[in-house]
Amino acid sequence: MIRVLLFGMLADMAGERELEVPGKESMTLADILDHLQRLFPTMNDAMFLLAVNQQQTSDMNTTISNGDEVAIMPPFSGG
Repeated sequence: MIRVLLFGMLADMAGERELEVPGKESMTLADILDHLQRLFPTMNDAMFLLAVNQQQTSDMNTTISNGDEVAIMPPFSGG
């Protein structure tokens, strides 16, 4: 299983702060996002930041394995 953490408005859209996604042999971050956007279509228009195992990334080809953690967060602002 892949643990997906949702923050802010993304958690509101999904109605949950944490989800488990069944892992497949070769998954990418793009696969995870596609899965979530099919489950929660309101996420399609949302802007967000991504982290895999607590490391921020924008590479949608990042390999995701069973036991990994994916965090999806709204953009941060401030100073």
